[in-house]
Amino acid sequence: MSVSMKTQGSLRVPLLTSFLRYNASAYTASICDYGMFLFCLEILDLYYPIATFIGATTGAIIAFLLGRNWTFKNKDVVITKQSMRFLLVVVGSILINTGGVYLVTELAGIDERISKVLVAVCVGICYNFPMQRYFVFR
Repeated sequence: MSVSMKTQGSLRVPLLTSFLRYNASAYTASICDYGMFLFCLEILDLYYPIATFIGATTGAIIAFLLGRNWTFKNKDVVITKQSMRFLLVVVGSILINTGGVYLVTELAGIDERISKVLVAVCVGICYNFPMQRYFVFR
């Protein structure tokens, strides 16, 4: 049974292709996220949960633009509708990331610079990719 590519949203991009593109986009957004995190932590001397929040917000903006325009190639949906869905996912992601970094740092005693990376990878694969593919950019 053939389904129109136009009605499939993000499903117009095959799963493997969108996953690989997602990883490239996430890597780019993560570099910006981590750079902002380090800037806030080391230069501005902010408390690491606040630095985590600011970095994640910066990365989220970049991730949305890449997701809409390249990863999932879904510019057919009105940007305000898509951005509101993305905002819901990002709020969840930021909360999970911030809480995760705090817990891994405090409970496991791992340096916040390392816990930031560990938590971000887990959240990216287990939460962000499925939510963006099947909810935001569908």
